[in-house]
Amino acid sequence: MGKVLAFFRFIAFITITLAVTAFLLVGRIFGNHPRYSFMVFSTGIGLIKFCLNIRVTYHGEIPGHKGIIMSNHRSYIDGVLIPSRIPYVVVAKSQVRSWPVVGQACRALKVIFVDRDSMESRRNTRITIKERLAEGLSVLIFPEGTTHMGPDILPFKPGMFNTCAEGGFGIIPAAIEYQNRDMAWIGTDTFVPHFFRAFSHRVVRVSVGFGKTITGTDSQEIRMKTEQWVSNETARFRKEWDENFRTSSPKT
Repeated sequence: MGKVLAFFRFIAFITITLAVTAFLLVGRIFGNHPRYSFMVFSTGIGLIKFCLNIRVTYHGEIPGHKGIIMSNHRSYIDGVLIPSRIPYVVVAKSQVRSWPVVGQACRALKVIFVDRDSMESRRNTRITIKERLAEGLSVLIFPEGTTHMGPDILPFKPGMFNTCAEGGFGIIPAAIEYQNRDMAWIGTDTFVPHFFRAFSHRVVRVSVGFGKTITGTDSQEIRMKTEQWVSNETARFRKEWDENFRTSSPKT
């Protein structure tokens, strides 16, 4: 039964992604204004969460001002779980560009692709991020550089923290933790098999939290503050999920 449910959800996910991509490509003809793109993206997010039965509990204040949102990274679905009251663009690994359907949607959304093994790519990414911030947009970054099972987080890479310190950009820390640890997409696991495993469950529950904006001119200090906050918050969410599971489990 779970595989049948996952199949229909997969079809819904692909259909919504194709529809979003089509609307974004049409928008390009008229200049693809960021607010139009974000409206289409937000509508698609709502539909995806509904069809996949993703239930998110939000903690803290949802970002209402521009900044660099920095979050831990568990799965490919993370990017649709971060809400914002203003448009934002996402920084993603360069491999996503070649994914069928998803890659096209990302290009239409002006996702900033980065090859972390290329110094030139990382430098160009920092320049593009500055341009997006100057345009009044926020930027979503996963500073671990890859997905991680958890419950801990990987050390945050320092590059963007140097940019934030130099440019005086505010960092909005965010934390994501799924109730089901199998939602993590790691290692050599491929998209379709993982999707069918992850979304064969009736409900996907996740906690997403936001902290107060962090600013400063010392890149190491703001990196440590951001990393510590995200680490503490994901640990708190994990503890709550585990305690709720023990409480709800039938006694033998």
